[in-house]
Amino acid sequence: MTTTSTSARGEPPPGVSHVERAFDDAFLARLDAAREAAPVSLASGMMRANRRFVRDDALAEALARAMPRACGVESVCSDLRFIEYDEAGGYIAPHVDGTRACPRTGRMTNVSFLLYLSDVPEDEGGETDFISDVTDEESVVFSVRPTRGAVVVFPHDQPHVGRCVGVEFPKILLRGDATRGDASALNE
Repeated sequence: MTTTSTSARGEPPPGVSHVERAFDDAFLARLDAAREAAPVSLASGMMRANRRFVRDDALAEALARAMPRACGVESVCSDLRFIEYDEAGGYIAPHVDGTRACPRTGRMTNVSFLLYLSDVPEDEGGETDFISDVTDEESVVFSVRPTRGAVVVFPHDQPHVGRCVGVEFPKILLRGDATRGDASALNE
């Protein structure tokens, strides 16, 4: 477990890492440009948000190199998606993530990451809440408020929910899949 944060509450579950200011402004500007260049896709039935899909080997490699060491990420899958909660009430229902085979490396992923591209002030919603039971969205054990440049990395099978956003501040993030080594070492 790793957390260096003023925007998180609670105790991170095993294997969850959260680091604020993990990426510099130049790298974030590169991500903003990639997001703006990708077309908007329809949201799935479990979310009220826009998605933009990209497959970018160079960006995946750059993300893996730039990821904080404390997160233990070895490689990032080249299939990435930007998620934009740009209307009041945007959310993602409680869920767990699935594994993916990276088309670039052939490796199976074992963790997800959320890299926040916008700030959402306190009392505006938009938190990513990690829950103990996917059927009980009130079973929150750890909560992260989006801050630009922060990243949270977690096992695919960790239940979580994207809370409704308020009116004033959109929540924008990059969602990806990655591979990390022995996750148990991060909990010591």
